[in-house]
Amino acid sequence: MSVASKKPDLPVQFGVYISLLIVIVLTLVPFYWMIVGATLPQDQFFTYPPRFLPGTHFFENLADLRDRFPYLLSIWNSIFVATVYTVLSLFLCSLAGFAFAKYEFAYKEYLFYFILATVVLPVQIMIIPLFLLMANFGLLDTHIALILPFAANPVGIFLMRQSMKSIPDSWLDSARIDGASEFQLYYRIALPSVKPALAALSVILFLFQWNAFLYPLVVLTSEELFTIPLAIERLVGQHRLYFDQIMVATALAIIPITILFLLLQKYFVRGFAGTAYQP
Repeated sequence: MSVASKKPDLPVQFGVYISLLIVIVLTLVPFYWMIVGATLPQDQFFTYPPRFLPGTHFFENLADLRDRFPYLLSIWNSIFVATVYTVLSLFLCSLAGFAFAKYEFAYKEYLFYFILATVVLPVQIMIIPLFLLMANFGLLDTHIALILPFAANPVGIFLMRQSMKSIPDSWLDSARIDGASEFQLYYRIALPSVKPALAALSVILFLFQWNAFLYPLVVLTSEELFTIPLAIERLVGQHRLYFDQIMVATALAIIPITILFLLLQKYFVRGFAGTAYQP
């Protein structure tokens, strides 16, 4: 005889809803203040009591931002770099994940855990080696220098490997009997089977490149190549912070990544649910 599941008590439900409401408020208030700040003039940022209603200076702040720095070009640079990096990294990570998940070769586990161990390396200790490497290849002050060094992302390889381990070997064996090549196994069977994981990983990779600051600051010197974080850094003057323009720039910067997340949100949770650890 089945036992009906007990509904949570009303006080427990009330506590859960209140906790969720607090988390939502704490999460959304900074974004709301950013939008409000983008509409305020510079002299109203430190008024007391603080202003929580939008102003009317958004287009004036946008015009000042455009006059001070080619910000729209920086947005295009970030979109281009992040998109190319995401596509290339998805290809490399999924290819490596497929190899680690479905092939046997010497020292496979040692190599996989060695790649995974590189996650703990902070980017600061890799700056000088990467800078010298890009200098030797003549790639300094190019967008290629932002894309290539991190294309084989170890987190992406791990997620792809975990997802592709769930693909039955019988599918691959049947395709081999039908004459499929190894690349066709990857392209026609493995990739369609892990679409949610690919969508979740694409958001992670795009966001990683979109927010990158320290490494681009070292390898880029031409302002026409600057990405959004570098453009916002230029608004921090030696004796003055242009808060109004910083708020406009930041508000514009979150639009592309928000659109990407909204388009792929239904795959995001499914992608992580399908990458649970499998030894």
